[in-house]
Amino acid sequence: MNIKLSIILRLLLLVFMASVQSAGGANAGKVLDEVHRTGVIHAPYPDIWPPAAVLDANGQISGFDVEVLKEITKRLGVKLDYVKNTDGSVITWKEQTSGEWQGKYDVVVGGMAPTAERAFHLSFPVIYRYGMGVLAVNTSNTEIKTPADASRRKIGVLKSSIHAKYLKREDFGILNSPPIVYKIDDPIIVEFEHEEEAFDALSRNDGTVDAILDTAPVTIELIKSGRPFKVIGLPLYRTPVCVAILPGDDELATVLKQTVDGMRNDGTLSKLALKWYEYDMTAP
Repeated sequence: MNIKLSIILRLLLLVFMASVQSAGGANAGKVLDEVHRTGVIHAPYPDIWPPAAVLDANGQISGFDVEVLKEITKRLGVKLDYVKNTDGSVITWKEQTSGEWQGKYDVVVGGMAPTAERAFHLSFPVIYRYGMGVLAVNTSNTEIKTPADASRRKIGVLKSSIHAKYLKREDFGILNSPPIVYKIDDPIIVEFEHEEEAFDALSRNDGTVDAILDTAPVTIELIKSGRPFKVIGLPLYRTPVCVAILPGDDELATVLKQTVDGMRNDGTLSKLALKWYEYDMTAP
């Protein structure tokens, strides 16, 4: 996609979203009114994906995303109710990103990036953290000392992922992303159907890949688990991760933005990030 076409599509999206919000004005405040009436805010039970969502030995969930949402509800003066499907199964990511919530829940705080596609049926009132892509090599590798050293090397990524887009220098399709600086030239991209295959290839150090590209939290957890990896350089790029709600409730959007901004300004978000990720990925 060339730059001119990308700009045109973004402008069309902004016009569309403005019309959607205008059409939904009659329902402004409906969800927030119900939350205040019941004293409860509903959210989908999270997939267990440490450190964003962690299940302890007692069956209790915690983690960064969980604690962020709990703090939001605490500041709103309401209780948090995590919901599942009627058969006890966890609500799928596909449903959460589709906007077809069917009144089961009010908000999602679950690592959702504000893509242009999702913005057609969801609203993203506030960023609460940033995803960070990092390059990792085998600990025995002494040739790749900076991201630029990985130029023209074999880099493993999950097929069709944002990491693959970075290496191909394709538009991420994510709204409000910070400017991207490309540090790797002409990489040999090795795409895997499952990211575990990329991890295994780098662990074997058999020449299948010279490096891998994945998110910072995943890479750090892999290193903690004993994988022979080391991170090279600073994060290659950052992408926003947002609170998600349905369009049409400007009052709820405003309250959530004010609440999360307050958590950022008083240091709460940073404190939680350092607790669960050991680095701060909440600052703009």
